[in-house]
Order: sequence, then structure tokens, then C-alpha cells
Amino acid sequence: MQPSAELENLIRQLYDKEASGGLFDFAKRLYSRQDGVSVIGSEPDDQYEDYESIIRFYETEGAAGLEIDVDELKAYCEGTFGWAVDRVTAKLPNGVEIPVRHTYIFHKENEMWKIVHAHISVGVLDESVGVGE
Repeated sequence: MQPSAELENLIRQLYDKEASGGLFDFAKRLYSRQDGVSVIGSEPDDQYEDYESIIRFYETEGAAGLEIDVDELKAYCEGTFGWAVDRVTAKLPNGVEIPVRHTYIFHKENEMWKIVHAHISVGVLDESVGVGE
């Protein structure tokens, strides 16, 4: 595996689009249309398992105007497979800041990187869910 500046740049573009309001159109181009594409969000019911439901999510609930500050971002690739992991701070329009973690898995399709899986999480302390008590 090798570091991938190309995938890191795609993730940064994604976050720039969230801030500028161009996220919906960018997501339509960035996500794979193949079977198996999925997104798992931070809410218990945030799970989308096909291109249409993912794009519908971005259209209806996408975070337009959400500012993302990247704290740490690493991206790697091997052949037609790539992934990125990060820690970011999401700044809501009301000023609230939320620490968020993402994992993105990419596949190269027709010479273009496409997201085949994304996972978004907000970390909580083990004790807050009854672990380690």
C-alpha cells in the first residue's frame, strides 16, 4: 500500500463542497453505482445500501453549509482499491462543533475513484454506553 495524495484531495474536495453547498452534485459523481455501495452514518438508522438511497440522503439531508476542519487525514491505495480515514471537526451553522471520524473505501472504475463504502461516527466514551463500569 502507498499513500495517496489523489484520494486525500478527493476527500478535501468533498468537505469543500459541504461548506459551499455543492455537495449533492459532487456526491452524485463520487459514489459508485455498483451493487454493494453503502454508507453508515452516526445515527442508529443511518444506513444506506444502494446508490439511489445514498443520493436521496444527500439531496434531503446533506449538510449544506457545514464547515469541516480536517484535524487528521490519511489516504492509501493499492491497485484499484483505496481508503481514507480521518478525524475532523464539523462546525454547524449554529456554532456547535462536533468531533467526527470518517472511513471511506474507494474502488477505481473507468480510471476514476468512486466511493464504495463510507462510515461516519461520533465517538462516545465507553462508560457512556455501559462498557467498562
